[in-house]
Amino acid sequence: MVADVPRGPGSQPLVALEPDLVLARFASLGVPSFCGMAKPQPRRIDLRVTGPIRWGCVWQFLASVALAAGCSGGKGDASGSGGAGASSGGRGGSGGQTSSGGASGEGSGGAMMAPGGSGGAADGSGGVPASGGRSGTGGTPDASGGAPASGGRPGTGAAGGGSPMLTSFKLTVIGSSTAAGEGASSSAKSWVALLARSLDDAVVPTFNSSNLAVGGYTTVELLPGSTADGSIDDAISGRPNLILVSLAGSNDLSAGTSQATFLSRLTSVRDAAQTAGAPVFFVSTAPKDLSDSERRELRDWATAMSTTFATCWVPERAMAYGPCFIDIFAPLANASLGVASAYGAGDGIHLNDAGHARIFEVAEAIVKPYVCSRVACR
Repeated sequence: MVADVPRGPGSQPLVALEPDLVLARFASLGVPSFCGMAKPQPRRIDLRVTGPIRWGCVWQFLASVALAAGCSGGKGDASGSGGAGASSGGRGGSGGQTSSGGASGEGSGGAMMAPGGSGGAADGSGGVPASGGRSGTGGTPDASGGAPASGGRPGTGAAGGGSPMLTSFKLTVIGSSTAAGEGASSSAKSWVALLARSLDDAVVPTFNSSNLAVGGYTTVELLPGSTADGSIDDAISGRPNLILVSLAGSNDLSAGTSQATFLSRLTSVRDAAQTAGAPVFFVSTAPKDLSDSERRELRDWATAMSTTFATCWVPERAMAYGPCFIDIFAPLANASLGVASAYGAGDGIHLNDAGHARIFEVAEAIVKPYVCSRVACR
C-alpha cells in the first residue's frame, strides 16, 4: 500500500513502516493494543513525501489506516465508555483538565474520532456533548451541585461546589449601632430588619435571622475570645449559614484604632468564623459628620476593606466566592464625605429611615444571590 503526500514536483520514498511499528506508535498515544482487535495481515506501508513533514498529518493518516484495517473500537454514544471527545471528568469539568487516559479526542478504549463519550465533554461536570454526541453521563453544566466549567454557571443550588441545597438558612448580623437599628423610626425599618424580611419572603423553606449588633461596639468586642455579648463567638454558637459584620468605624476611630489594626481585627473575626464553617460578608464603614481628616480616614478604611474583603471563603466551593463586600460609604456620603442630608438622622452619626433603606438596597443586591444559591428561593 502506497500513500503519496503531494507537496511539489519530485517523489522519493522516505520511510517504510511495518504494521507493528504503527501499533507501537498508537500504544504510545494511549490507544490500547489495537483496540483489542486482531492484528491485520502484515502489509508494508511506503510513505512518499515530497516536502517538509507535518507529523500531525502523518499520524492522522496512520490513524485512518488503522481504522480501515479493522480498529473501529466503540463509537460510544452518550453513555458509552469508549467515546471520544472528552471522557469522564473532561476539560473544565469535575475531575481535571483532560480525559482519563488521554487528551481530548482520545477517549479511553475508543476510536479516535468516535463521537460522544462517557461523562460528556468540555463544559462542567457531566458537561455538554463531545463532537457529534449527546449529553454525557452526568448531565449538563447546570447539574445539581455541579462545579462550574470555565465560563459556565454554578450548578443548581450551589455557589459552584458539590454541596447539596440547604433545607433552611440562618443569617446572623454582628456590629455596632447602625446595624442595631439606631436612627430608624422603628426596628422594623432598620436595614437589618428590611433585609431579613426580604430574604424570608424569598426563601422557600425555613429562614431565620439573628441580630446581635450592639451600639458603641468596636472591633475589640467582636474578636474571638472577647466574651462580649454579640461577639463572633456568640454568632458562631448559633450555627449560622452566613454572618454579616457591620461596623461603621467611628467607634474604632474615636478609640484611636489605626487602619492596619482595624483590618487585622476584622480578619481575625473572619478567620474564626471560617474555622467554624461559617462564611462572613463585611459591610463597609459609613460616612460621619466628623472632622475632615476623620472623614477621609473612614473613606480610606472603606477603600481598604473593599480590597481585603472583596472575595471570601464559602464552604461549598473550593475557590473564593465574590462579591461578599457591601460598600455603603459611597451611596451614603455627600461631596465632603459626610452623611448626605437625605439620609442623616440629625446627629451627624446615625441614619434615618431613608438611610437604612439605602443600606438595605445595597446589602440585598450582594447577600440575596448568595443565599438563593444555597437554598431554594421564589
